[in-house]
Amino acid sequence: MKLFIRLYNKFLQSSHIRLTTYFFIVLLPLVIVTLYVNNRANQIIVKQATEQTRQKLESVMNNLELTLHNSEVLTNLIATNKKIIERLEVNENELSPQTIVQYSELLEELWNVTAVSQMVSQISIYHAGTHTMLSTKFGGRRIGGAEERKWLASLAAHLDNGTELMMPEQKTGENHSFGQLIDSDTISFTRTMDLYNSERKPNLLIVTLNKNKLTAILKPLLASNHTSVVLRGRDGQTILSPSDRIQSVSIKEADRLGVSVESARYPWTLDFFLPIDEIYAETKTMRQYTYLIIASSFMLALFISWGIYNRIASPLGQLKDAMKGLIGGNYNIQLDTGRKDEFGYLMNAYNQMVKHQKHLIQNHYEQQLRIARTELTFLQSQINPHFLYNTLDSIYWTAQNYEAEEISEMVLNLSHFFRLSLHKGQDTFTVDETMTHLDYYIRIQQIRFLNSFQVIYEVQEESKSIPVLKLLLQPLVENAVIHGLEQKRRGGVLTISSFIESGKLILSVQDNGAGISEERVQSIYQVLSEIANKTAPLSFLETTDKGLYGLSNVFSRVKMFYGNLAEVIFKSELGVGTTVTLLLPIENCTNQNN
Repeated sequence: MKLFIRLYNKFLQSSHIRLTTYFFIVLLPLVIVTLYVNNRANQIIVKQATEQTRQKLESVMNNLELTLHNSEVLTNLIATNKKIIERLEVNENELSPQTIVQYSELLEELWNVTAVSQMVSQISIYHAGTHTMLSTKFGGRRIGGAEERKWLASLAAHLDNGTELMMPEQKTGENHSFGQLIDSDTISFTRTMDLYNSERKPNLLIVTLNKNKLTAILKPLLASNHTSVVLRGRDGQTILSPSDRIQSVSIKEADRLGVSVESARYPWTLDFFLPIDEIYAETKTMRQYTYLIIASSFMLALFISWGIYNRIASPLGQLKDAMKGLIGGNYNIQLDTGRKDEFGYLMNAYNQMVKHQKHLIQNHYEQQLRIARTELTFLQSQINPHFLYNTLDSIYWTAQNYEAEEISEMVLNLSHFFRLSLHKGQDTFTVDETMTHLDYYIRIQQIRFLNSFQVIYEVQEESKSIPVLKLLLQPLVENAVIHGLEQKRRGGVLTISSFIESGKLILSVQDNGAGISEERVQSIYQVLSEIANKTAPLSFLETTDKGLYGLSNVFSRVKMFYGNLAEVIFKSELGVGTTVTLLLPIENCTNQNN
């Protein structure tokens, strides 16, 4: 049998594994489609970013070409300017004062041109006759190196009527560059002067462009701190780039998006570089949510499969084993469950069925014996009240014959007390009947204690018709008289109240007697707390402190018949008195009466 149970448990466990696998298989197509859609979305985003970037690059390239074309037109205007050409007509190999004056006038004309064109940073003219470089930036300077003079002469012969874009890094000699020659670090247009004169001298015009203005044309492409734009020559040499973004070009090829646009007019290429992470930045949150959904789906599948196994397969197995044990005659099997669903209902029904079957089998004969004993006790109890009434009646007439008024009144009140206690077999009194019943008992105690205390009834009219358990207040009144007012020789007051407040019937018994010490009050609270925490109905009548039998009896019956909403409040102060208050839900009073 144990081997069978072990194999069955293994089967259930393997079923759990298979169920989990099935859930994962169902989720697998969803995961594949989700990843495909995510990847496809990234491709579309890259494609759109590439197209948008290319359009921006073409626009910037067109703007750059237009700017350079305007600068090139400007060189043509300067190279054909008669005033400038006339002032270059100097034949002396050495500088004379007249020549210096002509150079000054020439520079003034060039300064006027630079003032008009913001794209030009400086204009330089090389006068081959005197080997002098005239510039709006540094004035005039003799070119003393033979190697540089030779290079400038060959450049003039090479240009003829055309223009050439010169880089500042271009070598003019073994240890010199074009940028050093004109004192500039940016690109320049060069061409010969006096274009339309076939017999012109090899004088050179050098128009240097404003690097900041050129950079400003590229800066709109810099959308973020990691974007870089580089203007390169056909040989890969950097022509122009915003100085703070050149380092961005060092990003690995696989981690960046590169877009290039070639110029149709000039020998250069505009390269744009953007990190892939920035392109995916907008979809990064979506990707993270996608991965989170996939992970959550797998966890949910695992949780659901375990839940189905734990909530369905396992309880069915337990119920099956218990039913097999019940068929075999084992009535001690109880299923432990706190579930509130259908399985919980089935398991609780099984437990109740087992208990019921066990009680039917074990307690059948015992119940028959109890029924017979109860019938005998009931028949005997019918004789006792008649005997009691006859006896009290005899005592009453005997006391009358001997003129013992106190004894006859006590017997008469006692007779009324017991006769009303029976109340035709009913369990409840109205509040009005309860007060009448208590008055018989109190009158007996007043005669006993020689009228040393008085009683005050404070009964609200609306509360008189409400039914309560009979003999509910009598133990409290008895305690108030015996333990409180007995020690007070005179001036004792017993107050019994009844009124309705907040849906509850409030009954109160108060005396101004001896009261109880704080230590005893705490012990009474402890006993009442123990009774309140007991769950078995008959256990309410049990108490460890036999001196509190009356109070514990009242408290137990209140909890049994009026439920947990009912309250018993006990207050006492040594030398001041004691008050016991019952708070009974009116709805429960009416239901209990029915």
